[in-house]
Amino acid sequence: MVPVEVRFDNKVCVVTGSARGIGYAIADELVQSGGKVVMIDILADRLAESAAELAKKGAVRAYPQDLRKISELGPLVEKIRAEVGEIDVLIQPAAVGPQCYAEDITEEQWDDVFAVNTKALFFLMREVVGQSMRRQGHGSIVNFSSIAGIAGMRKPLCSAHYSGSKGAVAAITRQAAMEWAEYGIRANAVASGGVLTEMTMGLIGDDLDKATALVPTGRLSDPEEVARLVVFYASDAAANTTGQIFVIDGGGYGAQADPGYLTSEQIAAYAR
Repeated sequence: MVPVEVRFDNKVCVVTGSARGIGYAIADELVQSGGKVVMIDILADRLAESAAELAKKGAVRAYPQDLRKISELGPLVEKIRAEVGEIDVLIQPAAVGPQCYAEDITEEQWDDVFAVNTKALFFLMREVVGQSMRRQGHGSIVNFSSIAGIAGMRKPLCSAHYSGSKGAVAAITRQAAMEWAEYGIRANAVASGGVLTEMTMGLIGDDLDKATALVPTGRLSDPEEVARLVVFYASDAAANTTGQIFVIDGGGYGAQADPGYLTSEQIAAYAR
């Protein structure tokens, strides 16, 4: 059997949270696969740098945006359509993930996590579907859930607001897959465990060995590994796959592994 080549030639691919980390790795994969990549992130300066780097490899446009501003998402999608083209692929890694025990979570913290991880994700998805994908009769969406959204986490890595928001993403993705299949639109999600990003390493500090000790494969995922999985399921190679939540965590979910070694100081520093 000839290996399937994953290509996105002339397809407009929107990636949120793409100034760094997993989002950047996904944007990189898409650019190298011929996609016209739209990068969205709240980190305007970092986004400009990242977009300039990827523009050396292909077609890239950057749009700084605070996704919490729901009223601006419709006009943002309109602008992308006018300047780049109708949207074929939407991938949504953008998220916030402060650690906080349930008894300490404030209403403001709860609302902010859900505003980014769940509310913005849903309304941007709905705008893209309504303005582009439904009209075209096709589209592929890959959202980001998390291991925390499908399994309980022990202290100190437990955050009811983060877990709740990511569990909601899984449910929303399955529902989107059912509602929009008739329009040729697919919706899947990725539930990742520990990934070697700036955010994760800021949390782990010098304790990478302790973090990987509880993962059956003995290591955390590279952003590029997650990106390749996401890009495959966003592509036509997975044309009849929808409503699925794909786990990539080195077997930690199956083993119920959980890195319960972080100090209170590290948790506090990450939360800031």
